[in-house]
Amino acid sequence: MNRRFEWPWVAPMLIYIVSAVEVVVMITPFAAYYYSVYTPLLHGFQQFETTAWLSGFFLPHLTRTENALFIGLEYLGPPLAVLGLLGFLVCAVQLYYGKFIRKKLVTNWLYSRVRHPQYTFLSISGLGFLLMWPRFFVLLTYWIMLGLYYVLARHEERVIERTYGRKSTRYKSSVPMFVPIRINARNTVRISDKPVWAYAIWLGLGVTMMVTALMLRMESRSHLYLFRSANPDITAVSFQPRSPGEIQTIAEQLVANEWVDAWLSRNPNGSFLLQISSGEEETRHLLTDLGMKAGALHMLHFAEHGVYIVMSELYGRGSPTDPFALTTRFEPLLLASSSRDAMDVRWFIPEQFYPDFARIMF
Repeated sequence: MNRRFEWPWVAPMLIYIVSAVEVVVMITPFAAYYYSVYTPLLHGFQQFETTAWLSGFFLPHLTRTENALFIGLEYLGPPLAVLGLLGFLVCAVQLYYGKFIRKKLVTNWLYSRVRHPQYTFLSISGLGFLLMWPRFFVLLTYWIMLGLYYVLARHEERVIERTYGRKSTRYKSSVPMFVPIRINARNTVRISDKPVWAYAIWLGLGVTMMVTALMLRMESRSHLYLFRSANPDITAVSFQPRSPGEIQTIAEQLVANEWVDAWLSRNPNGSFLLQISSGEEETRHLLTDLGMKAGALHMLHFAEHGVYIVMSELYGRGSPTDPFALTTRFEPLLLASSSRDAMDVRWFIPEQFYPDFARIMF
């Protein structure tokens, strides 16, 4: 339907930008620089246990998996994002051609299927971005954005009704609002014209989305390539497929290093996380997602096919600390490169990382 650029556009656009910009920039080489701007928001979440979970991921982001569900969701994100944006552009061309050239109410082609296809396509695009960067915060903003689309659509329809009168009313009664599923006209009007039902559906959708995300996170833990030991308390996660025995060998080689062994001896009650990456690209990606500053990252050099381990100390409730709890935080301690003969260890200093950063585990 025709629309004017008025104040209701501001809120959904701001939320879309905040949630989508992280996704777009984090898949580019400028990710390390972007975190200097985005960190304050993540830091705000980390200040309170009730919001710390928002910075967590509900799907594997760094790790590879052989699970068909997670592979499918990973590859589904980019096509949905592109399809949604292209569909929105097509809607915009059709809409403004009808508004400024034909000067008529647009009711044909895509607009004969749904009254607001532009919001349908933006929702598809938002879902694609969500799957590309599956952070709980992005999920929450996506849900809020869906509600704001409904509010904005109703505002537009009131404007259109004042302009086109009965023609707009007939169109509204015969064409669904967002989903191209035709039901009888009476039910179409009832659902779209009674916000209480729409908001109830929206709230139910939010609960369903959040429960599904939590279940996906729990399920993803069972598909990680990992090894755990009790003494010392270490959780080792490999981003590439490796057997528990291979991961154990890498972890034991690191623990056997005299400097690492001395650190563990001074912290007998600590809990630690080992993240095992392969090659330069994956290791740089890991360090960026751990909050390393761009300048510090550029000072490091990596072998193209080397095996690297980032060791971090875990902080959270209980002893030992559950590394997968949404409120668990961890601080990187060192970067080690593994070879058959030795383990080269480089200790980090706090100034290399953004403070209180919401780090990505898997």
